[in-house]
Amino acid sequence: MIAGCGGGSSSTVDASVGDADGAASADGSLPPARLVAYLSDGDDIAWYDVDRSTGALSSISSIAAFHTGPNFFAVHGSHLYAVTSGDRVGAYSIDPATAGLTFIDDVSSGGTGPAHVSVDATGSFVLVANYGSGHVAVMPVEPDGGLGDASQTIEAGANAHQIVTDPTNAHVVVPCLGDDKVAQYLFDATSGELTANAVPQLATADGAGPRHIAFAPDGEHAYLINERDSTLSALAWDPVTGRLSEIQTVSSRAGDATGDNTCAEVLVHPSGAFVYGSNRGDDNIAVFAIEAGSGRLTLVEHESTQGMKPRSFAIDPTGTFLYAANQDSDTVVPFAIDAATGQLSPTASAITATTPQFVGIFALPR
Repeated sequence: MIAGCGGGSSSTVDASVGDADGAASADGSLPPARLVAYLSDGDDIAWYDVDRSTGALSSISSIAAFHTGPNFFAVHGSHLYAVTSGDRVGAYSIDPATAGLTFIDDVSSGGTGPAHVSVDATGSFVLVANYGSGHVAVMPVEPDGGLGDASQTIEAGANAHQIVTDPTNAHVVVPCLGDDKVAQYLFDATSGELTANAVPQLATADGAGPRHIAFAPDGEHAYLINERDSTLSALAWDPVTGRLSEIQTVSSRAGDATGDNTCAEVLVHPSGAFVYGSNRGDDNIAVFAIEAGSGRLTLVEHESTQGMKPRSFAIDPTGTFLYAANQDSDTVVPFAIDAATGQLSPTASAITATTPQFVGIFALPR
C-alpha cells in the first residue's frame, strides 16, 4: 500500500492505471496515470492535481470532513476512507473525472482516538488502529463502498498507532507505541477475522515507542520507525509465519543533532532501494540506502523539510517525488527524489494547508 502508503503505508492503487478519460494514445498505449494528492487541511479534506513532470501541486477543491479533525486517509480504487478525532471512520466515493469526494457514511472506529486506517488488498475490509484505547477494528466494506459496523474489535496494545496488512494479505501488524511492541496477527481475507499469531509480538527496546512500519517490495523486509527514541529498525519478515525479527536499529538523527526530537512516518521507495523517515524537532527527512539481500541500512543524508513538525509525508507511486507535510508551519513541500542515490532536493512550490496531519499521493483508476 502506498500511502502516503503511507504508508507507508495508506492503500494500494495501481500506478499503471490511466487517466480518468482512459483514452489511448495513437500507438494504442494507455496514458500515464492521473496522480492526485489528498490531504487534511484543518477540518477539511483537500485534493490537488500532481504534475508528473515537476511535482507541483495544483488545487482542485476541498470539502468539510464528515467530522472535525481528519488525521489519516486510505484510498482503494474509487473510494477514500478517513479517520477523525470524533472516534469515527468515514467512507467517500471518488469521482474519477474530477477526483471529487462524495460522502457515503461513517461508523464507530471501534475505540477512541483513531490514528490510522488502511484497506486490505481485496478492498473488502477497512482496518483501524485506535491510539487512545489501544483497540483495532475490522469493518466490512459494503457494495457501494460504504462501511458496515465493526465485525471484530481487539485490544491490541497501548497506543496502537497503525494497522497494515503484509504484502501477501495474510497477516496484519500493529505497532503499539505505549507497549514497545509490534503485535502480529493472522488475517483471513475472506472473513476479515484477525487471530493472534503463535508468536504474538515483536518486542522493541524499552522506551522506543514503535509508531509506523513499512514493508519493502521484496516481501522479506520491513522498516519500523520508533517515535520516542528516534530510531529506525530494519526487520526481517517471514511471509509464511507472519513474524518479524530485528536485523539492525540505527538512529534517525544526524550525529550532531541536539534538542528534543520525535519520529513520525516511514516509507520505503517503490524501487526498494531506499527508506525515508521523518524527524519532528530536527524537522528533516532521514534518507537511508537499503542493502540488497540483507536489508541493512546505510545513512545517505538528512534533508530539511523547510518547515516544522513533519508528521506525514508521501512518495508518489512512480517514486519520483516526496511530499512533506509540516504540521506546525502549515505547508506541504515537494521534493524530487534522485533515482540513483535516493537524495532529496526541493522542487516546485510549497502549498499552504492548515495544520496538515496527512498527505497521500494516489493514482486514480480510469
